[in-house]
Amino acid sequence: MVKNIIFDFGGVIVHLDPAEAVRRFESLGITDASRQLDIFGQTGIFGEVETGEISAHEFCRQLALQAKEKSGRFSNKPHPCFSFEQAQWAWMGYIKEVPQKNLDSLLRLRQSYNLYLLSNLNPFIQSWAESTEFSGDGHPLNYYLNELYYSFQLHDYKPAPSIYEKMMEQACLRPDECLFLDDSIRNIRGCEAAGMHGLLVEKDEDWTTKLDLELLRLSNLP
Repeated sequence: MVKNIIFDFGGVIVHLDPAEAVRRFESLGITDASRQLDIFGQTGIFGEVETGEISAHEFCRQLALQAKEKSGRFSNKPHPCFSFEQAQWAWMGYIKEVPQKNLDSLLRLRQSYNLYLLSNLNPFIQSWAESTEFSGDGHPLNYYLNELYYSFQLHDYKPAPSIYEKMMEQACLRPDECLFLDDSIRNIRGCEAAGMHGLLVEKDEDWTTKLDLELLRLSNLP
């Protein structure tokens, strides 16, 4: 029986605009931002900050060095560094919308299930998500979920089965009692390899009915 529902963040709880994120990083001088940014897995320093290999400050420093090399920004500064707020502004280009219907669904589901987040995410978006700016009525993300788990804190990255195992170990969950929602088939396969049930949803779709049907189906399994 499913007791725990684990949600991905981007494309499931919030709607995304990857093109806007690329535009913002390009405006900072990262001329090849479209190559380094990928909705299902960042590369270079973008991936390193999401796996916790480098800190937010180190990301800002290395981002500035890239801007200096690629576009000539900071040409007169030997040790350039973007501010946290500048880097956060660029990362926040990903966030297109936080649909109220998704938040309402989370509150409804939380009456019957334990709800968790497991996301490939970085400190810049986390800082916003856990602030009162996250929702229209002033609630942070953790108002809607029991616990939040991020790749940069777990030092791991979906779709590796190990990140699901780390999350379940920390939350004391049994895999057969977990259902994971994601908009990437690779991540669904990863969760299933770790013993969870998986539900693939289309990017930014209304997953409420699909989730209710899957929960009903799983409840009827022998």
